Amino acid sequence: MQIGAVRGEVRISIVMFTLTATAGAIDAVTFLGLGRAFAALATGNVLLLSFGVANAPGISIAPPAEALAAFVGGVAAAHAIVVSVSGRGRRWYVVALAGEVAVIAGAGVYAVIVSGTHSLPEHARAIVVVLLAGTMGWRTRTMIEAGIPDMPTTAVQVSLVKALVDVLSFRTGPARAPALARARRAATVVGVFTGGVIGALLLRLGPGPALLGIAGIEACVAALYSRAPRLRPPASEGHPSGDPE
Repeated sequence: MQIGAVRGEVRISIVMFTLTATAGAIDAVTFLGLGRAFAALATGNVLLLSFGVANAPGISIAPPAEALAAFVGGVAAAHAIVVSVSGRGRRWYVVALAGEVAVIAGAGVYAVIVSGTHSLPEHARAIVVVLLAGTMGWRTRTMIEAGIPDMPTTAVQVSLVKALVDVLSFRTGPARAPALARARRAATVVGVFTGGVIGALLLRLGPGPALLGIAGIEACVAALYSRAPRLRPPASEGHPSGDPE
């Protein structure tokens, strides 16, 4: 692989790491500060919903059900936008990031207006969870379209297994994945963990300020991406040229 191509993949992998961390942070705020539901981790919501159906103590059906429905809605909305914009050769990736930032920031502003730095009332929690889960559904669909290997930013299981395989295969030479692929897998796991820590710490400021902080991080990522002409996802099956525009 050429040096320029490697640098490009490293740059976009750093962007994906940051977005992975923000997903972990959003889930920390959602689960710890807004009730038992996840915004990004759809698997967790399916399990929580199943626990609620079984009348498990302390588990309500409503939060995970609302989050799952919003996640599906976000996926559908992103699909419609991506198909429409990418088919016309427009910068759909930047549009997707900007839309995500706007919704997260809007959720943060709403939370601050309702309760400042304090905990939100139940009805406001539901609204914020729906906004965040819809945003993470949106994110997940756009990441699939971008096709960054081993960096979906909202899930960690497959990357964790592959990272473990890399570790277990450290003596087998050719059986190991390329160095950059191994780094992506490890970065996905570390990113979710790091984001969870950051989200839990930011939550001490209150749900609203925490979400505004996360939105600020993502805004910086979106600005970086839009201002760097060579910052593009690597070539994938969906984008042979490596350019998602």
